[in-house]
This record gives sequence, structure tokens and C-alpha cells, in this order.
Amino acid sequence: MAVEEKNSPTGAAMTNTGILVPSSQQSLPEWWTKTQKFFSRENTITPTFGYFRLLFGTQPGKTDIALIVIGTIAGIGAGIPFPLLGILFGELVDDLNSSTCSTTQAPPGGYQAAITTKVLQVIYVSILNFVCMYIHTGCWSMVGERLVRRLRTKYFHSLLRQEIAFTDTLPSGDVTSRLVSDIEVIQAGTSEKVGLFIGTISYFVAAYIVAFLKVATIAAMLMSVVPIYFLMAFGGGHYIKKYSGRISTHINAATSIVSSSLSHMSIVHAFNANARLEALFAQHLVSARMDALKKAITHSIQFGMLYFVAYASNALAFWQGSRMIADLAEGKPSKVSVGAVYTVIFVLLDASFVLSQMAPFMHIFASAASAGDRLMTTIKRQSAIDGTSSEGDSTISLASEEIELQDVTFNYPARPEVPVLQGVSFKIPPNKHTAIVGTSGSGKSTVVALLERLYDPITGCVRVGNRDLKEINVRHLRGSIGLVQQEPNLLDRSILENIAHGLVSSSQEKHKHLLPTLLGPSLSELTEKIRQGASEDEAVTEQGDVVREIVNLTRHAATLSNAIDFINALPDGLATRVGSSGAELSGGQKQRIALARALIRDPPVLLLDEATAALDSTSERLIQAALNKVSENVTTVSIAHRLATAKDADNIIVMQKGRVMEQGTHMDLVARDGVYAGMVRLQNIGKFSSSSSIMTESTQVDANIDRSLTTDTLLNKEEKLSLEQGVLDEKEKPAQLYMPEEADSLPTEPENEKEKPKQTLWATMKGSFPLIRPNILLISLGLITSIMIGVSYTGEAVIFGHTVGSLSVCRGGPSIRSSGMLFGLLFFILAIVKFAAVIVNGAAFGWAAEKTLYRTRVLSLRSLLRQPLEWHNADGRTPGLLVALVTSDASALSSLTGTTIGVLFSTVANLFAGVILSHVIAWKIAVVLLATLPVLLASGVLRLRVMAQYQKKHQKAYAKATAITVESVDNIKSIAAFSLEQEAYSVFNRSLKAPYKSNMKSVLHGNFWLSLAYSISTLVYALAYWWGSQQILAGMYTQVQFFIVLPALLFSTQSCGQMFALVPDISKARIAASNIVDLLSIKHEGDEEYDKTGSKASAKHTDPRFNMLEDKPRDVEAQLITTTPSSFPTKGMGVQFRNVHFRYPSRPNQPALDDLSINISPGQFCALVGPSGSGKSTTFALLEKFYNPASGSIIIDGVDITKQSGAAFRDTIALVPQENVMFEGTVAFNIGLGARPDVEATQEEIEEACRLANIHDTIAALPDGYNTVCSQDGKQFSGGQRQRLSIARALVRKPRLLLLDESTSALDVESEKHVQDALAKVARKTTIVAIAHRLNTIHRADRIFMIEGGRCVDQGTHAELVERCESYRANVIHQSLDA
Repeated sequence: MAVEEKNSPTGAAMTNTGILVPSSQQSLPEWWTKTQKFFSRENTITPTFGYFRLLFGTQPGKTDIALIVIGTIAGIGAGIPFPLLGILFGELVDDLNSSTCSTTQAPPGGYQAAITTKVLQVIYVSILNFVCMYIHTGCWSMVGERLVRRLRTKYFHSLLRQEIAFTDTLPSGDVTSRLVSDIEVIQAGTSEKVGLFIGTISYFVAAYIVAFLKVATIAAMLMSVVPIYFLMAFGGGHYIKKYSGRISTHINAATSIVSSSLSHMSIVHAFNANARLEALFAQHLVSARMDALKKAITHSIQFGMLYFVAYASNALAFWQGSRMIADLAEGKPSKVSVGAVYTVIFVLLDASFVLSQMAPFMHIFASAASAGDRLMTTIKRQSAIDGTSSEGDSTISLASEEIELQDVTFNYPARPEVPVLQGVSFKIPPNKHTAIVGTSGSGKSTVVALLERLYDPITGCVRVGNRDLKEINVRHLRGSIGLVQQEPNLLDRSILENIAHGLVSSSQEKHKHLLPTLLGPSLSELTEKIRQGASEDEAVTEQGDVVREIVNLTRHAATLSNAIDFINALPDGLATRVGSSGAELSGGQKQRIALARALIRDPPVLLLDEATAALDSTSERLIQAALNKVSENVTTVSIAHRLATAKDADNIIVMQKGRVMEQGTHMDLVARDGVYAGMVRLQNIGKFSSSSSIMTESTQVDANIDRSLTTDTLLNKEEKLSLEQGVLDEKEKPAQLYMPEEADSLPTEPENEKEKPKQTLWATMKGSFPLIRPNILLISLGLITSIMIGVSYTGEAVIFGHTVGSLSVCRGGPSIRSSGMLFGLLFFILAIVKFAAVIVNGAAFGWAAEKTLYRTRVLSLRSLLRQPLEWHNADGRTPGLLVALVTSDASALSSLTGTTIGVLFSTVANLFAGVILSHVIAWKIAVVLLATLPVLLASGVLRLRVMAQYQKKHQKAYAKATAITVESVDNIKSIAAFSLEQEAYSVFNRSLKAPYKSNMKSVLHGNFWLSLAYSISTLVYALAYWWGSQQILAGMYTQVQFFIVLPALLFSTQSCGQMFALVPDISKARIAASNIVDLLSIKHEGDEEYDKTGSKASAKHTDPRFNMLEDKPRDVEAQLITTTPSSFPTKGMGVQFRNVHFRYPSRPNQPALDDLSINISPGQFCALVGPSGSGKSTTFALLEKFYNPASGSIIIDGVDITKQSGAAFRDTIALVPQENVMFEGTVAFNIGLGARPDVEATQEEIEEACRLANIHDTIAALPDGYNTVCSQDGKQFSGGQRQRLSIARALVRKPRLLLLDESTSALDVESEKHVQDALAKVARKTTIVAIAHRLNTIHRADRIFMIEGGRCVDQGTHAELVERCESYRANVIHQSLDA
């Protein structure tokens, strides 16, 4: 069913394929369409065209065009008033000059009237300037806001439609960098600053027009230097863009370290890996810092040259003007008056001053163009496999079609040199169960990816019936398939929404009418109401019948996947949020939610990639029986390492090293005694049992289980009735079967962490000072040169005043010529001094800013990595938001030691010097003009407050949109497999809607004060000339004194206006500083080990080479290899749980552990078994001290860790988590992270650990071997390979206590045997505690603990439990292959 076309918030229409179609495009004139195409071309290389491509190449609508046109016209209008003032002031000079030279005692009677008329004209000009200023700042602010909104949506949409191969090769952290750093740069470069820049250009052009009309000779001379302005502007822009690109590359790599670290804090804490990750992060920052310094120096040279050319031009103008006026004084023919020369000098001097302010704008625009190009590269990229496209056949049914792989060869784009599939050919018959088994990395999951068309084969083809898969519409194909991935990823929504995602692209006609509701906000609003306390039934009734139908389908699917019981046990039920990537659920619970998501669409093809690997045997058995019932007429393809789940398949395909080795039924393959038979022998648990009665009971047990799986049991009468009439009432919900695991915990604020008061300005400055203190010398040098730059304006006023006074025709020609030569030379000297000061200023502040940025980012990351897991899980603290603290907030804070503080101090110096000089020279004039200063400052302060509030809202609002984008890219395979592009896009657009409206109001309000701050200086001009002329006519001051005071104060007021343009940057820095100070001031357990600078002072296990604040670049990954090998311990740890009770903070009424008591002796191999959600993983979380128990004791080697501060005991504990995590870095670096903090693993130790984990040969076969770079999460490795890398990381630690949480669930039987043999070797000297659902992996354990409901219900050896524990015996029977 097609979706009605609706206008998106960007002014575009979205069709049912999710493709954006500009709603106003067809109505635009042809010339505009051609303009868009021109600026969209990829071969436009100059920064100018790059900037125009940014403005016009993103399909702006009619509103955007109107805003650009009106804003441009108003900007041009805003530049015209000041040259007009020059004409008025020139006429006043002629009047004053005539009055001064006059021999009469009083001026002519009409002089006062002339002054009054000109002052009124100045006031009119001021009002015109304010109107134009407000219009162009408002228009361009809206243009910038709308542009970045379009870019956000287009970039996100482009990411969603790209093939998986593209996202596989996308650098980690790239998306965050694009949506945080680049978007901020683009908004800064396309908002009100554009209007100010246009006004500057208009001012410059109008000034030259006036100059040519007045004195064409001087104007022509000065016109010759204009090309130099543009040469410096655009030449500098080229190098700035080049260095910006390099910086972006390094920062992206650093951001990926931050992102992966904050996303996997449990691993960081478990291995005390924060120091090594911080060191790698710092290494990337050091590389970026050198390019940033070059960029700062380039910018300062560009800026300095613009100043030099401006002042040198003034020197030329004064010299030539003095010669012309001298000729006039000597009676030679000349049409030049003193006022005309003054007008030319005044407007061109002021124009040069204003033009010199172009350099910061050019830098901002060049950076915006560079950032826009990076975004547009992705936006304009054509996807090889577009899941949103309408191309291809959408009519073919997969229900009764045979699927065939024909001679398929494939390798992943991230590792093109490594073959994954080599000539694979086999058939999948319709409505049959085909199982694919084999070693890890043999290509099993790749086959599933090809069937989903997440990738295309390199050679060969995949066919459905007689059609190539490429001929079928991608969305239709994926909508006909239900997929459960090896590592199921869920989106950060409610359980209801995640399961309902399976309906979004369902090919079933009965689901088509649900699509509009699924794409809308109804489900989100429903779950939010339930979380706020509304009953589910009432909330569903309020939303309507369609929502009720979706909820009923969701409950039915959850029942089939055996998830309904743990869902009902949650306080919010289906409304429970699952967290980022489902982090708030256990592995087994996520797998059941993912299975429900696949089953809800009732697909004709079902792909199960280790769909029950994280489940206990009982749950697996229940689900398997349910799958057998729903898949009677479904083509099922399953991948399994647990052969018991594959033995009943109609056909079993055995793969090895990318090839098909054999295929057939279970009995046929066993009879052949080939590869499969060998796997069966390795995995069969039956022979390990000492009980002769097990297999004889198998038939009876199977019959009992089968009887329990009738339809009436899976869906009782009350539930069936509820599917027809509504949602189950709370009283009818099934009772809770078991308690949720650790990950069930929802993020909440820790009880002891209360709302902190906002940082005062003084507290923020005080807290920020330690970050700036190491760079105090550089900052001091920058401040000195800033003062020199500021005072130079006052020096310019002195020279200017004496020059104007010396040009009076009352003096003789020779005197005028000599004065013109002298003051022209002084202007040239001033140009040289200012050129040098600006370069030194830019270099000093640039270097200080980069060092501060480096220090701030490192300390921010350090503080974040030190925070406990409970802090990270608190409400609102997503990895995406915390990444912004290290990236954008640190960058904003560093601006206070860069150009922002430099401009601020030069402005203050200019202001104070101008005020002091004016009072010394002519205090009566100065006092009156100074009275206007509070008005200027008040308007600026009001602007500051408005922008501070705006910046805070903007930062918070768009952070959610960024988090949605990052999450979508991280889970792109799930989004592609279930065609959730439209759904993700709808959620993204809804997240932008509210902040967009709020921001537009704040922008319009704030720009009123900005315009007032700029325009009010014109009124000061009017007052100055009126009052100054009165004082001159009264004989109180001379013309020279007046023309010293006037520019001194007016340059000061203009500088104040320039300072107010920096208000958004200052506001942003203020908020960022407050955030960072808050972060760095957090106290927690173990703070006594740290000094005030953030470096560890006394911890024994801290390597001094990991001092994060060192300045020299170094290869951290290479330094992880040392020559000090460590050895395995001689004795394992003893572990005791004594009456431990624990409840997660989010669910204080539900116990996770309930009086748990177990005793593990040193050197024992022990196992924890039990149903999913029984508390097994919680024990590991408590052993690692991620949480503290409510009561009871946890004793390790005789020490109660619950009563100890710090976590140094972790140094001898290693963890293999249920979900395998890789960080950005080489394979060697990732494995080396597991080494103890006080030693570094040698290459030999790393290779030894990899051999024990049976991964060495795989790594050695890679082109770069152990130097192969792992992308974030290790996407280029298979699930089994990542699991073996995790095991190697744990073994390289040589731990005394090894914790294995389903450590072999993704391994084939051969790899599993290798790992088991390796563990047997280290078990003699290490205590091993394993959580396992595969009982053959723990049948040799010295002691097995049965955990149910958060307590130990039985314990013993394998043989003892088989004899006396019925549930354990049933699991053994289920996993046996002898039946």
C-alpha cells in the first residue's frame, strides 16, 4: 500500500520509497534549475564556487530563495549608509575649514542650519541602517537554520540508502564528526555572518563609488591594490581548506576512539583499558595539532597582509591628497576641495578598516565550504544497492520459489584481498528447512547477507526462481524475508516499537494498512504514556484500532519467541526502552525480541543466523518447537554452531574456508563420516554422561516437551481472545518466570546524584583556569600583541587628526606637502607594525588554543572513562551526547584561548586607549560621546543573554537528532534488512521539528539586539559631529583635536560592534566551559589517586608513558609491545558470594540476585548455568564491581571487595563478554588492551594468546597481519573471529580469575575444541568461571552451579547434576546428537 505523499519539514515530499522529492522544484524557473546544476557540479574547485555550491546545491525552495534575495538586498543596503555619511562629513569639513580660515568673528548665519540639516540626515541614515541590518541578519539566520536542517536530513537520508559496503568502509566517528562539527561550522558560515559580509562588500564598493565621484585620481590609485585583497583572501582560503581537511581526518579517528570507548564502558573498566585508549586518542590529537597550527599561522598571515595593504593604501592616499591640496593652496587650477579629499580619505580609510575584517569571515566561509563538500560527497553518492529505490520487480512472490547460489565468489570491501566465498553453489528448496554449518569465518553469515542483498557477489549470482536477485526490488525482497542476526541489534526505542519494526516493510497484504501508523508518532506516544503511568489498555484505546492491532500482533510474536514472560515482568512491559543497540537487555532477551521482530511479519522466507545461540536449552527448545509450527510453509535457512538445532533440517550444507564441503540430511552426513560427522563427534555431549539412563529417557522427555508446546499452550484462550478484542488486562498477564539480567536495567539517575546548581560565571572561569594555565606564556604573548593591535587604532586616530589638520588650505603649499609626506610615512610604519603584531598574535593564540583543546579533550575523555558504569547508564547520558563533550564542547572552550579572546582583548584595548586619549585631547567632546557607550554595551549584553539561551537550546535539541543518526548507522544492517529507512527518517524529522521552531524565534529575537548594536554607532556619529562642531565654533578646541577624538572614539564603538558579532562564539564557549568544568569536577571512588591536573600520581599500575598531557607525538600502538614479558600466575583466585542481594536502581522492587551464595576454590573451573535472565551475568557485573550489592559480601582471595575503595583487584581478572567488542586500532592493539596495566604484552605473548584462542592463523593470513586495522566493533571480522579475538585479549592478561560469558557461543566445534583445550592448559593456574548454555563446553567443570531466580538452586559436577537435577538432565538430552 502506497503511502500518501506528505511534505517533509525540509520543504520536500517523501514518496513511499523514502526518496526526497523537492516539492517546489517543478515550479522553479529554468534559470534557477540551471544555476543549481552548475553549483552542484563536482568539478567546481575554488572555495568561492564551493561556497555557492553549499548555498544553492542543496535544492533550496521558494522560501529559501526569497530569504537569500531579500537578505542580500538588505545586506547591500546596510553597506551604503556609511559612505553617504562620508559625503555629509566632507561637506562639514569644508564648512569647518572655511570657518577656521575666515577672518570674521562668527560663522555665516546659515552655518547652524547646515549642521542641523546634516545631523538629521545622519539620523535618518542610522534608522535605514538598522532596518537593513535587522532584515539581512534575520533572513540569513533563517537561511542558515534551514540550510543545515536540509543538510541534516539529506545527509541522513543518503546514509540510509547507501549499500552496506559503504558503511563498512566508513571511518568510525565520521558520522558524529559530520553531524556535530561540520554542521556547526556550516551554520556559522551561512547565517548572520553572511549578511554582515555582504554589508562589508557593499560598504567597500559604495565607498569607492563615492571616492571616484569626489576625487577620481586618488580613488584610481587605491583601486590598484584591490586585487591584492582578493588574492590574499582566496589564496589563504585554499591553504586553510587543505589544512582543515587534514585536521578533519585526524579528528575523525580520535572521535571514533571516544565513541567506541563510551559505547563499551564495561570492557574499558574490566580491563582498566582507559589509559591505553586515552593514549591512542592523544596520539591522533597530536597529529591534528600540527596541522591546526599551520592553519592558524596561514590565517594570521592572511589577516596581517590585509591590514598591511589597508594601511599602506592610506599612506598613499594621504601623500597624494596632500599634493593636490598643496596645489590648491598655491592657487594652481584644481577642482579638489579639502572636504572632497577628506571624504575620499575618510570613506576609503574606513572601507579599508572594514575590509580588513573580511579575513575572519573568509576563514569561516572557507571552513563552511570544506565542511559542505564533505557532506555533499555522501549526499550525492549513488548507492549500488538502494533499499529505498522503486526500481526492480515488486510483484514476484518468494513463497514457492527455489533460491540458488550459482558459482558465487565474494570478498568484503573492507578487506578485498581476503576471499570469503569461493565458487559457492547450492540450492535452497522452497518451504523446506536448510541448515548451514561450518567453521567460523567459512562464509555462513555472508550467505545470509547475500540472500538479503546487503551485498552483491563479485562473480556468480543469486537467483530466486528464474530471476537474478538484482532484478527484484530491494525493498520488496527484504520485506519478504524475516531475519534474525547473529548479533541482534535493536534501536533505542521501546520493545513494542522494535518488534513492530518487522511490520514496516512486510510483503503481506494484510499488513499494508498499518504502514502509515508505523511511520507516524502513534507508537512512540503510546509507550511514553505508559511509561508515565497510564494503563496499557487505556493508552491503546486512546490511540485507536490500528494501534491496538499492532500491539496484538506484537504480543503474539513475543509469545512465539518466548519473550512475553520477561516483557510482562518489566515495570513498563512493552513500553520499556531497550537502550542503545538494546544495551538494556541481556543477550538472550535481545535475541528473543529480534526473533519476534522477524516472526511478526509472517515472512515466506526466514533467515536465522545463530538465532538461539544466546538462549538456554529450555528456551531454545520452546522456540524451536514454535518455529517448527510457524515455518511449515516457510523457506527457512538457519546457521548454527550448536548442531542439535540443525539435525532436523531437510538439508544441511557444510562449509569450510568459503567452499561447500558436503550437504545432505543429518543421518546421511553422519553415515558419510566426513567433515560433518567429525563435528558431531566433537560436540556430542551424550558420551560425556555417566548416566546410562539419559538416552533411554529421551523419548519420554521429548514427548512431554512436545505436549507442552501445543497451540493452546503457546497462545492460551484468554490471549487468543485478547488478540481479537484488545490488549490483556494487567490481571491476565502471565506470571514472571525469571528475573531479568543486568542489562534489563533501565538508565536512571543514581540516587546520590542530585540536580546540580548551574555554574556561576566566576565558578566556570575558576574551573577553566587549570586547563589554560600551562599555556599562560603563549596567551600572554597573544594578549600583548592584541593590545598592540587595539592601541594601533588609537595611533591611527592621532595620525589621522594631524593629517586632516595639516591639509587645511590656510597653510602654505610646502608645509602641506611635507606634512603629507611625514604622516604618509607614519601610516606605512604603522602598517608594518600591525602586520608583524597580527602574525605573532595569530600564531601565539593559535598554538595556545590547540594546546588547550588537546588538554581539554584528553582530560574530558579521562574523566568520562573514570566514571562508574552506573553514572554512564543514568538517564540522558547516551554515548552520542557524551562524545559531544569531548568534541564540540572542548572545541568551543578552546576558542577562549584563540582568536575569540584575541579579538576581545584588542577591542577592549582599543576602547580604553580611545577613551583615555579622547579625554586627554578634548575631554568635553569625549565625555558627551562616552555617555553613549553604556547604550552600546547594554545592547550587546542583551544580545549575549539571548544567544546564550538559544545556544543551550540548540545544543540540547539537535543532540537527539545526532544520536538518532549515529545509532542508525551503527545498526545499519538491521535497518536495511527490515527496510526501516522510512521509519528512521520519520523519527529523525520529528526530532528536528520542535528545536527548529524554537531556534527560529530565538534567532529573530537575538538579531534585533545585534542590529541595534551595529546601527547605534551611526547615531554616535551624528552626535559627535554636532557636538564637535559646536565646540570648534565656540573656540574650545581646534580642528586637529576634534579629528583625533572623533576617529578614536568611533573606531572604539565600531570595535564594540565587531565584538558583539563574536557573541555567539562567546556564548557557546561559556556553556561549553560550564559543561566541562562540571564534568571535571565530578568526584568518585578512587579520586585520591589523582592529582588536580588529572594525572595519576601514585597508582602502582600506571605506566608513565601513558601520561596523557605529553606534547610529543608517538606511536602508542607500537609502544604496546615491550620486552618485559609476564607469566601466568601460579595460583588462581578464590571467590565467594555470601548471601548476596542485589536490585538494579531502575527496578528497586525486583530482585536480580536473591540471597545468592556460592563458593569457588582457587584454581577451580566452575560454571554457571540456568535460564536466560536468572542472574548469571549479574554475578559477573558484581565481581567486576560495576555495581555494589544491596547486602551480603563478595570475597575475592579473602578480601571483601564491597568494602574496598578502588578497583585494583581487576588487574588480575579477565572478562570475555557475551557481546564481543573491538576498538578502533590494530589487531595487536586490541589484544594488547587485555594486558595488565603495569605491563605491556610482547609480540610473542600476543601471538601465544592468539594461538590459544585459535585465531593466530586467521590473523597471519591477512595482508597486514597483526597490524590490520580493526574498525569500530570489528565489522570486518565474523562473529566467531571476534569472539576468538576477545578470548585472546583475555588470555594475554594471564589472569588469576577468568570470567567467560558465553565465550564460545559463536564458535564452530573445531575452534571450540581448540579453545577448550587452551582453557584446560591455563586452568591449572587460573580460576575459571564460565556462563554457558552449551553444556558440552562445561561438562568437565569441577563444579556447576544451577542459577534460577537469582539464587543457586543446585550445584555439583556434570555427572551429579545429570543424576539428580531434572532441568539439567533435560538440557543434556536436548543438546545430545545421539538421539
